[in-house]
Amino acid sequence: MNGDITIAHAASLVRVTDGKRPRAGRAQGELDIVADGALAIRGGVIVAVGDSQEVLRAYGDDAPVLDASGKTVLPGLVECHSHPIFAGNRHWEYVRRLEGADGRAIRAEGGGIWSTIVKTRQAGDDELLRNVARAFEQIAAGGVTTLEVKSGYGLDTPGELRLLRLLRQAAAHTPMDIVCTFLGAHIAPQDGRSAAEYVAVVKNEMLPAVLAQGIAQSQDISCENGDFSAAQARELIDTSASLGLPVRIHADASSDSRGWRTAVEGGALSADHLTYTPDAEINGVGATTTVAVLLPVAEQFYLDAKKANARLFIKNNVPVAVATDYCSSFQATSLPLTMALACSWFRLTPAEAIVGATLNAAYALGKSHDRGSLDVGKRGDVTIFDCEHPGQLATAIGAPLVDVSLSRGRVVWKAGK
Repeated sequence: MNGDITIAHAASLVRVTDGKRPRAGRAQGELDIVADGALAIRGGVIVAVGDSQEVLRAYGDDAPVLDASGKTVLPGLVECHSHPIFAGNRHWEYVRRLEGADGRAIRAEGGGIWSTIVKTRQAGDDELLRNVARAFEQIAAGGVTTLEVKSGYGLDTPGELRLLRLLRQAAAHTPMDIVCTFLGAHIAPQDGRSAAEYVAVVKNEMLPAVLAQGIAQSQDISCENGDFSAAQARELIDTSASLGLPVRIHADASSDSRGWRTAVEGGALSADHLTYTPDAEINGVGATTTVAVLLPVAEQFYLDAKKANARLFIKNNVPVAVATDYCSSFQATSLPLTMALACSWFRLTPAEAIVGATLNAAYALGKSHDRGSLDVGKRGDVTIFDCEHPGQLATAIGAPLVDVSLSRGRVVWKAGK
């Protein structure tokens, strides 16, 4: 297939039209649904969207026609937060959490992120590539067409460069579009170096090396109590900005770390987690273009006592995205299931969750210029679900509704194959 295809007769064609900014407030819940909708993709780019009769009249050429009768057509799903390259498995930690152990106790028993870093450093390239390939295959089965992937389990310059190199190598073997993020400041090291010493290494050694390598499209930084303070995170944000590398922030995942304010004031593309962001801080910061990326599966897995206040973010005209947080702790691969859980967990409407996994997720990655909505001129990235209305994505919880997904008009994943 050369990227030429027409999709016609969709029961619901969900445009999520891009107004040149992430959707926030009331607009987050607007989907721009076209009944009996169609779109034409030529050369991998959307050239027409609208009523099926009109689109077929204008583009009734020799391109194949995909009949989407009875189905829902969405912009290609954008998974904007994942950590898929690591070795080892920490499944036993979940059992300990269920038994009442906290993170400190689990680390004392040999668990936590540092244990993954040790195992990842010890693993061979072939093992890591097999793990990534398996993750990519499972994530693609959830209709994802763009996938963000982070390093972060190296925690030294050679290790981080290695993980980014392997991610680029793996990206050549999946039809999903892979967006790489450098996460050198993932956690404070547990090898005798202080957080301040490690921040200096990230600034002066890692960032220049990562830029010279040319793989990472952004830097992610943890602004978390016990890892890197708001001041240290801001130091890294400013350095990254001076080098022209956009930033994203892990913020307020386990406590109030002033991460949300730090991210917004630093001009970050997104702040992710936000479980413990205080209501007063959300209200005080107010409307933003920084995207709040919320992770409902992570909050349920970690048995947090709090939830990110999604409704307050939306009330304050903050754009919200949703993501799986696939990582070494838990391997959540289904973005559609995550969208459904975002509704039950955060009280998002189905429309708000859909915008959160398409247009707003694209903005969180700095990729909204060519994906995230079904607009003429954007990439032909499409996910088709076997249901008549997008609202069913919230009620058919866990059902295998993905029928086919396309990237630039070419098949990424198809049911039954």
